[in-house]
Amino acid sequence: MDKGQIIQHDASTISQVIDREIENSIKIKKYSIGEKLPTENEFCEIYSASRTSVREALNRLKTRGLIEIRKGSGAYVAELSSQGAMDLLNLYFEMSEDEDLAYNTIKTRQFFEPEIAAQAALNRTEENLREIEENLEKLNNCKEGDIERETELDRDFHVLVTESAGNSVVKIIMQPIFNLISTHRKMVYGKHNQTSNFERLKRTIRFHTDIYNAILTKDSREAFYQMKQSLADTEKIHLTYKNINRHN
Repeated sequence: MDKGQIIQHDASTISQVIDREIENSIKIKKYSIGEKLPTENEFCEIYSASRTSVREALNRLKTRGLIEIRKGSGAYVAELSSQGAMDLLNLYFEMSEDEDLAYNTIKTRQFFEPEIAAQAALNRTEENLREIEENLEKLNNCKEGDIERETELDRDFHVLVTESAGNSVVKIIMQPIFNLISTHRKMVYGKHNQTSNFERLKRTIRFHTDIYNAILTKDSREAFYQMKQSLADTEKIHLTYKNINRHN
């Protein structure tokens, strides 16, 4: 957009246009990582816009992690990180009002995790095995009815299997999904009696042990199968509890 070009839109749309323009400038490296951006007044001149519109655009860019605003200094292009990307996805999932988010999360895991387990069997290290074994020991010692601890260990198990696969991109993609495990399990399973929780814990231990043994012996097909079975069981339990909640 040429300097001084007037944007013929309402205030909210103007800030969105400025937002997109600055984001595109960062993508094409017009502004490099760590570089200071023009001041608010300079952006006002560039886009023939009010300071309010410019400030709204900069705040959105900051929220998305594209820029950082230093008090008394100005706005700078932020250094993007995998953690920043995961934080944004975590925020989206936490704020989502999708009633089917929990179920869709399970279905998404079914797409990816069996193959992740297979790759873990092929690529795991001795350190990976030690960490998974420690996780299993903690799960076996988990107190009955301690949903929070059980959920934490379940999530950590799947994180460790993913790390064992040796693919940094898969780890970034899956981390926000694994973070949802805690929210959904405590929300659904915490409402039910000790007996059902105890039986579910025993099944979780059995599935995790079978997955671990397949990874230990480098049996990728068995690891794929056991993870698939585990997630099918997760889906079944989720639907059962969802129906119970619906009729209560």
